[in-house]
Amino acid sequence: MYKTIVCAVGLGSRERAEHLVRTAQAFLEADGTLHVVHVVERFPSVVSQGPDDWAVSVIDEAEKKLSQLCKQLRVPALVHVRAGRAADTILAIAAEVKADLIIVAAHKPDVLDRVFGSTVDDIMHHAKCCVHIDRISEAKP
Repeated sequence: MYKTIVCAVGLGSRERAEHLVRTAQAFLEADGTLHVVHVVERFPSVVSQGPDDWAVSVIDEAEKKLSQLCKQLRVPALVHVRAGRAADTILAIAAEVKADLIIVAAHKPDVLDRVFGSTVDDIMHHAKCCVHIDRISEAKP
């Protein structure tokens, strides 16, 4: 059981997001704190001083969806949505909140992961706390 958990959630699949939040809840101590995190990434060629109007609207929408998800699941959580590089941002939030555990989903590695590396690899190799990797199983026809 963990006192402070960071659960990294993508917004692609509601079922996957629910699964990750429930997994985090199962690992959380009764008086622990859950931080649900989503990162809005930009293409590397875009350089700005902060989130632009598009990013701000995406961040607001993500915060609403994650807050609503946690409320519907009856899972108390603090929601963090930020713009940036996913691995760096998740690790930064974990450091800020002094997380004991980071929960992140992983898919089957593809050629792009092998060439550029993956978010999960970065988190796993640079985290200052435990990391739980929730493997996404392939759908069977």
